Amino acid sequence: MVSSHCWPRSVVVGFMYWRVVMIVYVATYAGAMLLALIATPLMVRAARSWRVLDRPGTRRVHSVAVPRLGGVAVFAALVIPVVVLQFFDTAFARNLADPDGPVRQVHLLALLVTGGIVFAVGLVDDMVGMGVRTKLVAQITAAAIACSMGIRIDSIGLSEDRIIEFGWWSWPLTILWVVSVTNAVNLIDGLDGLAAGISLIACGVMLVFAIHTRNVTMMVLMTAMLGSLTGFLFFNFNPAKIFLGDCGSMFLGYFLSAASVMCATKSAALVGLALPAVALGLPIFDTLFSMLRRALERRSMFGADRKHIHHRLIDMGLHQRHAVIIMY
Repeated sequence: MVSSHCWPRSVVVGFMYWRVVMIVYVATYAGAMLLALIATPLMVRAARSWRVLDRPGTRRVHSVAVPRLGGVAVFAALVIPVVVLQFFDTAFARNLADPDGPVRQVHLLALLVTGGIVFAVGLVDDMVGMGVRTKLVAQITAAAIACSMGIRIDSIGLSEDRIIEFGWWSWPLTILWVVSVTNAVNLIDGLDGLAAGISLIACGVMLVFAIHTRNVTMMVLMTAMLGSLTGFLFFNFNPAKIFLGDCGSMFLGYFLSAASVMCATKSAALVGLALPAVALGLPIFDTLFSMLRRALERRSMFGADRKHIHHRLIDMGLHQRHAVIIMY
């Protein structure tokens, strides 16, 4: 049997390093999932007690009142592990000695703070109601704050030799992207487990890309969000015991859109933005078609209807579970 002393010190240190890294990621995923499994039933009880319920209506496909504060559980299950990891493990707080670590820490802070703003606005809407235009202004404000803290689409590389610099256009371009995806995920949240499941798939895509580009901050964020959504889907898949609510769907849309900008910033390549866009293609195109339909019908862009893709699949006679799986 060959002694471990025969191996070069650098190999042994590298092996131990990546072993610790994998343990941390597994613990992050498991911790976030466990928090979601604990917090979601608590929010079911709280929402029923406070009468924060999504009641049946002409645009609804459910026949009974369902609690709609699931976004609180998702938000808490994501933020708590990430914040604890930053304070508990100084190596991860410095992004594992990455020279870009301090920049990414600012981006992480910007994402959590502005995401918290969007979450809070959605929570107020779920609790007492809020106008569509007010929510839109809050989303634009959060996106603008994120831009000011460095989360911007400054450039996109079409190849190694061709890079498009956006200059001051990076601000309106980033804000448009973030606000559009935020509302796209919010609008697609019409069936049990649909928005949460699509967001989970998008997180998986972005996690693979983060691993490929060695973006430690994004790997931690996506791992925590995957765990959070996995735990939440146990209660959100049909028949749902709780809905995301606006606080959940708006936060998920904002989180994914802003995180995709961070991916693009790290890679400086078109694929950094294209992969998340493809993963979120269903809600994005559903929103675009909804806007086109309302424009042709000369109706308000902020008006609600029952002509989204999930409504049409249900009207075709599909069961909720089948429709959701098809859209997955």
